[in-house]
Amino acid sequence: MGVEWSYAEGEKILQIQRKNWAHESSHQLPSDLGRGLAGYQPSGGIDGLPYYSIALFRCGKKKPWISIDFVRVVRGRDAVQDMFDFMRIAEKRFGEIHKCEPRPS
Repeated sequence: MGVEWSYAEGEKILQIQRKNWAHESSHQLPSDLGRGLAGYQPSGGIDGLPYYSIALFRCGKKKPWISIDFVRVVRGRDAVQDMFDFMRIAEKRFGEIHKCEPRPS
């Protein structure tokens, strides 16, 4: 599993990722998580982690983004829902650490 976050260039990074995932299996994030996507790349991508999600959201007056990628899930699990759940946990924890309230962007 990999997690990245930053306050820098969120709009640009989200735009690049939307373009990168335009021809792959991707899903829009639920609106309560902000703007972003969750996707699956059967080949595993460059890093061998086939599942990827990114969210651009607000936390206080700042507009951070978080991306998460992880290994294949066990057959029978709903990988898309897992990605949404991981992002929900990551945003909540981000808010606790940075003392701000995550909300949609």
